[in-house]
Amino acid sequence: KVSPLEKGGTLKGDKARGKDASNAKVAMKPGQRFNDPRFVNGTWDLAQFANADGETNWDAVIDAEVVRRRWLEVSPEPISDTTPVTFDLSEIPTSVWVRRFHLPEAELINGRATMVGFTVALLVDLVFHVRLVDQLTSPLGQIATLGTVLFCLFVRSEKDLDVYKELSDEATFYDKQWQATWEGKTRPSETEQ
Repeated sequence: KVSPLEKGGTLKGDKARGKDASNAKVAMKPGQRFNDPRFVNGTWDLAQFANADGETNWDAVIDAEVVRRRWLEVSPEPISDTTPVTFDLSEIPTSVWVRRFHLPEAELINGRATMVGFTVALLVDLVFHVRLVDQLTSPLGQIATLGTVLFCLFVRSEKDLDVYKELSDEATFYDKQWQATWEGKTRPSETEQ
């Protein structure tokens, strides 16, 4: 699975237009070094990424950096002391990273948690006749709310359930293997008792 940083963000469809920099066609020739007129002296010239209002278009900076890193993955270049790379991803404001990578995912998780939580709250109201406000203010209701949010954070799709099953199988694999080696044999710990 391609990570959000590799594909340029978590947005999809029309919202992702111009943000999926990993699919950008980069014309490479063997042995050719990375060359972008906006990459000057080992860093991005942010003045060349300015919008009409003079503000830096940070999405374009991220796109350009994704393309540069993709280039270096395919065609590694040696680093020299004469042209050190001084660009650091921390130069990009945190708000841009949140909006581009975390916000769409957070919206999805919040929506799921809300729907699951209210469905369970309605079922509890129907079965036990405990109103929604009473459920939310009781300690048990608060624990259930926390459980719903945690479930939605850790189980984003059915594939996640398979991953957790594989992890539990892997965690008990060596114990099962150890038990199998002693099958039909008397253990030293059993003879001492």
